[in-house]
This record gives sequence, structure tokens and C-alpha cells, in this order.
Amino acid sequence: MIGSQSSTGRAMPHRALVTAGVAVLVAASLAGPATAAPPAVDSRPTTAGAGPVGAVPGGFATWSELIDVQTRLNTAAERIASARNTGFAGIVAAPENRELRVYWKGDAGATVGSLITDLNRTVPVRLLPARFSAAELAGAARGLAAVPNVVNVVPKVDGSGIQLTVTGDTTRASTAPAVRASAVPVSVVTGGRPVATRDRQADNLYYYGGARFRSPVGACSTGFAIYVAGAPQLLTAGHCGENSQMVTTGAGVTMGSIHSKNVCQDTGIISAGSWGRVFTGDPYSGTGVGIGGTAGSFVGNWVVTSGATSGEHSGIQVTAVGLFLAIGGIPCPSVGPLVQARQTGGQCAVAPGDSGGPVIAYRTDGRANAVGTITAGSDPVPNSACPGTIHTPGYNYVYYVPIINSVRSYGASIITS
Repeated sequence: MIGSQSSTGRAMPHRALVTAGVAVLVAASLAGPATAAPPAVDSRPTTAGAGPVGAVPGGFATWSELIDVQTRLNTAAERIASARNTGFAGIVAAPENRELRVYWKGDAGATVGSLITDLNRTVPVRLLPARFSAAELAGAARGLAAVPNVVNVVPKVDGSGIQLTVTGDTTRASTAPAVRASAVPVSVVTGGRPVATRDRQADNLYYYGGARFRSPVGACSTGFAIYVAGAPQLLTAGHCGENSQMVTTGAGVTMGSIHSKNVCQDTGIISAGSWGRVFTGDPYSGTGVGIGGTAGSFVGNWVVTSGATSGEHSGIQVTAVGLFLAIGGIPCPSVGPLVQARQTGGQCAVAPGDSGGPVIAYRTDGRANAVGTITAGSDPVPNSACPGTIHTPGYNYVYYVPIINSVRSYGASIITS
């Protein structure tokens, strides 16, 4: 968890703010206090977000070109993932590859083969051999969770084995009985332990994603707007508070209470009216972007984070999916499944107080898709690599809960704009 903060950032008027909506599957018995539906039209002025910033990777001329390719790759990836069988190992949907790479152990079967042939009419799809399936690697990964000083256990997307990240010297981990007895190859590297990221400043009804809120636990960020049992509410990180605790905006105005906390998934819901938009720009920005839907996360995808403490960050690429981690500040031995992503320029992706905030993927229609909610960060960066943040340190890696999982687990519906 990126630890609790108690700063008093300056109040920001609720102008040009935009929230994000997400679909969360929640049974009626889990629904919190009802909140009034938002007006049909947001009468307050809004400014469209500028989209990702910085150097465009992969030789693309513009971010719009990259986003168009990524969208088409992800659409194909989701169809293949839905048809996967026991041999499936992983998918890389990196736009810079200009193709979708699908890894499979053994024969993918006639159904998958026909699907790939059909997809190749519009999107280049390459089927590549894998030594192990995703299911085999997941089983092996569970047996490695108790290795000394382990930070995370990552099944490699190409099905070749497992990468084990530990703190300190790798020798002890490399010679651990579980590693030596593993049925799959294990590479051991060093890395920082993820910490949950708690702490834009004074939002008001109806609330947008990426704004600050405070609970008795600490200060965090709002995530996405969702309908729960017909009422507009807000998704956030579970470690940001406890069920029944009241929360306030950064300016101290009561928002509502927390309910339906899922500790090991690290999600929770705030019973507060919300719009399908999220903040963009720096921590005091008044710009935002509308949410058009949800999207899955695949290795190689480019995403954007937007927390109340450090603002919006681009140039972040997904490096692993399906992680289960022990995270400082969350009382669960295995939090997940999570997505891991890294800011490729060595800058910060998140900072303390960004927990619960949105992870989005921009679209070519000027809106963005909800991708996930921030849980943690790792590998601190110098303060100069996280300019404008309200709290330090910033972290190069971000770990987030896939929005699709939140949708399925709560039974809500996403609010779009």
C-alpha cells in the first residue's frame, strides 16, 4: 500500500472535472445506502483531457495511432482469451509489435485455429509455441509464495517459466527447496516490495474519479463511477477504509460511507453519487475525460494512471498480469489478481495517496476506457522523477485491480459519459 497521508492540499473548485464509471458486480444484499441518481446532464463546464503525453513509443507518429492499433489488438485478444483451452499460456498485445502474439502449449485446437484464421483477415495474429500452459505456471507459482524475501511470483507470458522477485540477495531464494524442486524453470531477480498507495483535492457532488477522499484510515483517491442496485456509487481500493466508515472530500465535506470491502481483491465501494468521468492532468487540474466503457489488460498494453496525489502519468506499459502479492499495509497474504505495469522512462507511475484511483486507456473517440483501480507501487524514484506530486516518494511500478474483475465480483454496471 502506498501509505496513509494526512496532508491538507489546497481546495480545488469543482469545475471541468470528469469522472469514470465502472461496472462492479454486487448482489443486492451487498448494496450500500441508496444515493440519488445524477442529473441527466452535467451542467458544469468540462474540458476534454489531452490524452497521453510524452514521447510516443514504437515508431508511431502520434498517440492516436498507437491507441488505434492497441484497441484492435485488444479486441482480438479478448476473443482469443474467451476461447482458450488448457494449453493457453499467454497473450502479448504490444502495439509496437504490430501484431498479436499468442502463446500456446501443444495444439490449440480447431476452434482456436479457425478463430485465429478469421482474425488474421483484419489483425496480424501469430500463434507461438509455449513450454508450459498458464494453468501449469499458476500451479507452480503458488508453491513459490513462501520463498524467503519473496516480493512477487510472475508466470512468464510466453509460458517459458516463472520470474521470482525478492528483496536483497538472490542466493538464498535461488537455493530454497521450493525453487530447486520446482517443475518449471525459475529465474530470480531483485526488486522492491509493493506498498499500498493511500492519500485532486476538493471535489463535490456528483463525484469524479481520481479525486481525493479521506477516511479514518487515511487519504486515497476515488476510482470509477458505478451503479450498484440502481444507485450511483464509487469504486475505490479496499485498503483505504473499513466497512461503515464515513469518508469526506479533501475539503472535509461528507461524501458517504464505505461498504462491500473485499480485502484480498483490494476493492471497496463508497455510497456517494458519481459521474462517469475521471480527472486528468496534475493534482490541481480541472480537466477530465469521459469514460466510454471498460477494457481488459494484456502484456504490452499502454495505460495511464490518474491519482489525487501525483496526477496523470503516461508512458506506462503492462509487464505482467494475474499476479498475487503480499503487500505491505493490506492484511491478506495474497492480494490479487493484479496487473503490474511500469513507467518506461524511469518516471513515477503512482505516489502515496493515489490508491483507489483510476487506471485508464485512452480511445480514439476522445474518451477513455476504465482499466483498473490502483492498489500499490514499488521501486521508488527520485523526487525529480515525480514532479508536482503532493507526497513522495513516487514509484516506478504500479499494481492495479483489473476493472473486469471488479465488475464480475460486485454485480454493478459501469457509468459512462
